[in-house]
Formats: sequence, C-alpha cells, structure tokens
Amino acid sequence: MHDLRLPQDEPAAHSAPGAAAGPDTHMPLLSIVVLVYNTAQYLRECFDSLLGQDYANIEIIAIDDDSDDGSWQICCEYEAAHPRLRCLRKTNEGGAVAGNLGISLARGEYVALVDSDDVVPPDGYRQLVATAMAEHADIAVGRAARLREGQVLAGAFLYEPFVWRQPRSLAALGEFPYLIHDCFYWNKVFRTAFLHEHGLGMVPGLLYADRPFVHRAYYLSRRTTIVPALVYYWRQRPAGAQASISQSLGTIANFEDRIRSFLIEWDEFAALPEAQAHRRMVAVYNLQRALLPLQGIASSPAFRTAFVAGVQRLLQAYGDLDFSALGVRKAMYLELIRRGWIEELCFLVGDAGNCRTVEREDGCYWSQPLLDNPERPLPREGMRLRFPTIGFFRVSAIEARDGVLRLVLDISDRIMAECEVGFELQSVHDARSYAMQPEGRLEEGRWAYRLDLAQAAPTPALYGVVLSYAGGPYAGHYRIGRQLATPELCAALPLEADDGQPFYSQEVGGLGLRVGPPTGAAACGLHGS
Repeated sequence: MHDLRLPQDEPAAHSAPGAAAGPDTHMPLLSIVVLVYNTAQYLRECFDSLLGQDYANIEIIAIDDDSDDGSWQICCEYEAAHPRLRCLRKTNEGGAVAGNLGISLARGEYVALVDSDDVVPPDGYRQLVATAMAEHADIAVGRAARLREGQVLAGAFLYEPFVWRQPRSLAALGEFPYLIHDCFYWNKVFRTAFLHEHGLGMVPGLLYADRPFVHRAYYLSRRTTIVPALVYYWRQRPAGAQASISQSLGTIANFEDRIRSFLIEWDEFAALPEAQAHRRMVAVYNLQRALLPLQGIASSPAFRTAFVAGVQRLLQAYGDLDFSALGVRKAMYLELIRRGWIEELCFLVGDAGNCRTVEREDGCYWSQPLLDNPERPLPREGMRLRFPTIGFFRVSAIEARDGVLRLVLDISDRIMAECEVGFELQSVHDARSYAMQPEGRLEEGRWAYRLDLAQAAPTPALYGVVLSYAGGPYAGHYRIGRQLATPELCAALPLEADDGQPFYSQEVGGLGLRVGPPTGAAACGLHGS
C-alpha cells in the first residue's frame, strides 16, 4: 500500500531572499502551485502567463526542486517584483513531493498545479474557478493543447475529442467514463478542502504520479465539471532539448515507472468493493497506455525484455480483465505477451501496416498469419473486428461543393452491419458540433456522409472531423488524422484552405474545416467515386 496522503508537517524549505516577513492577511480564492525544476528557458513565460490572468484573486507558489540552471534566480527575481508570487526552494525529491508541499501550503479555496515550462491562457483560471464555484465542484477540468515551438497543436493532445464536446457536471465518473482519458493534474482546479478531506496527494518518487492522484480524485469527487474551453498549453520541447517525462516513453526507467504507477492504482482500489467498476475501467485504459512504446521492442533487446516483463506483470495482476475494447490489434498484442509468444509479437509489430481483413460467415476478421493457424492456435474470436479500429478503416475522400460537405468512409460492410457509425464537425474551441447525415453505401466497403452547410449554418470557427461509433458494449470516437485517412487524401489536402474548404489542420490534428463565407469549390478525392 502506498501513502497518498499530504504531508502533515511541511518539509524543510527555504524562502527566496527578501521575501516578506509578516503574515499576509489577504486570502486568495485560487492558489497556483508551480513545480519548478531546470526550466529556466521557459520559466519567465510561465510566470508571465500566470501573472497575466484576467482573474486576479490568486496566489502563486513556486516550489523549486533544487534546480541548477538558473531557475531559482528567476524565481527570486519574480518574487521581488510581484507580491502575489512567493517561492520556496527544497532538496531535490521529485515533482510529486514538490506538488504535495505546494498543496499543503495553499491558502486558496481552490488549488491548481502547473508545470513550469507550460503556459496558461489569460482566461484559463477564470473559467475553471467560475465553473467550479457555480457547480459547487470538487474538480473542474478544462481542455489542454500542446505548445510546440510557439504553435498550438490542439489535436496532438486531444486524442479524445468527445470529452470536450459540451459542458458537463458529473456526480460520479461513471456518468461520463470518457473523462478517464484525462489523467493530468495541470488542466484542472481542485477544491483544496476536498484534497485535504481525503488525504489526496502524489506518490513520492513516482514520475507518473499524476495518474493515480487524478484517477482517485475522480472516483472520490462528489461533483466534477468539464469546461470545453482551452485552459492550458502543455509544452512539447524541441528535439535535442531536455525531454519531459512524457517525451521519454521509450526509456526503460520511464516505462518501468509507468508500470509501477499502474500497479499502484490497481492495488489502491483492491479493498473497495464498490470501486471495482472504476478499477477495471482504469486498468483497461492503463493497458492502452502501456502499449504506447511498443515499437521500441524491435530496436532494443534490453527494452523488449523490460517491456514484456512489465506488461506481463500488469496482465497477471489484472487477471481476467476484458480488454477487447482496445481493438483487435492491441488485444492480439496483449494476448501474445500474456502467452510469452514474443517472436510472433515482434512479427506483428514489424508488420504493423498489415490491415487486411477477410469476411467469414460470422463476421470480419484481421487477416494475418495467426488467423486459423493450427501450429499456433489462438481463439479466432480475438481476431474479429466488431467496431471501427484504427488501421482497419480510412476516410478516402472529403469535399465541400455548392454548400455541401461530403465524405467517404472505406470500411468493411460487416463492421457497418454491427455498428452505428457517424461523423460530425466539432469546434476546436467550444462545444459546437454538427452531425453529418449518412447517405448510404456507394459500393462494397465504401460509405458516404454529407452535411448541408447552408442549412446547418455552423457558426464561423475552426472545426475538426470526428468519427463516432456504437455497437453492443463498444463505443468510441476518433479525430480523423493522417493515420485515419488514405495516403492519397492526405497528399491531396492542403495545409490551409479558403473558408468552407477542407484541409489538414495542424491545430485540429487532422481533417479540418474553417467555416466562413463561401469562396468557391474545392475537392479532394471524390471525383469519379
């Protein structure tokens, strides 16, 4: 059992030189805890974004974890110039300990955690705090986007667009389980008394300490609100720079820490019978995360050994967990790892471009060497495609002509017979969305959709194209990025387009449409369909 409680006594820490001596009687509504460690290159931009918030009733507590790159000097500089900002320096013990210390020092009714290389937009905390207060929420969650070399890439982070389609207020996570995908501490505000009431904090020494902390907070929260607005920019550092934790997926130490965090979460809920549905939901999500660095097993025998051992530990702990919702490819990988069939695993990973299917009387199957192989028998059911799975469908055409947006989906007819599949335009920056209408089957394996832009009259904005599916126990959503469009369509799409025309949007992270006054017709891939 791991201690997730906040420290009862504040660890030894040192204030910045020249810090005010007397007590501050002003009680802020929001405390912003900044976790600082060797981010001097970005720290001023972070501090400036916090001091520039259009919500002023805040305090900023910067915890420097013994930086050696000048970060502490920047902290001192800002504290001397800004009364709302105070800084502490402590022995290097990791971000989890620094975060726990910051929470214990927070005087605000709400508290937020910020990584010191990131940026918060001017209205970010105003929107989160206003919603939390209005809903009497323990947690308010807002949208985040990647920030790479000054460019906002919403799609690169928002792999789960459905979470942000509309504002929501949840009495329990089970009312909207998609939120489990958002397991980061930095795009949220927490009611400080709620964290103290449940002794919520992060596991010291754990790199991926935010996941157990946030997932447990979701479970315990009596009210969680979702704010569709963009409230946080998470920096992706350029190649060659010192990588952040989440940019080091392929290192053995990073992977083993990730596995440790998953096992901690599994153990934490073991003694709570009422939490088993939550426990298993988190476990399936964590298996998906565990497979992220899978490609590294081909080039590094040492990483392959660590990877297989780590995932086997998870599978052994999880027992009979049903992970079929991850899709046929990931489910196959996990089954091979469970059995220790590593040669077959490496073959399938190396043959990742194989998305061939075969139709049988009882369904559609992934056609690969282990299907109906008498020498290496595996249950055929584990290779059956029951819903749209990445790699096994493609958007092959999209055009806007005469005020109508049309799209063509290439997918097995058997999958379409078992699932409801739809498309919609979702605004990148708010809750607006517009459903496309199915036009039916064009020919074998090709299905058409349309949206009358003139009739729907979408408000001028940048929209992304999102696929949704539901069939039996399976449901999900995909943003249509390069991986989900044919190479021919990707090559034909421009990187920018006139109003009302489809293009590949870096900000959306896939197919985008900037709605505005019509400026003519452009098409990609539909001619001759």
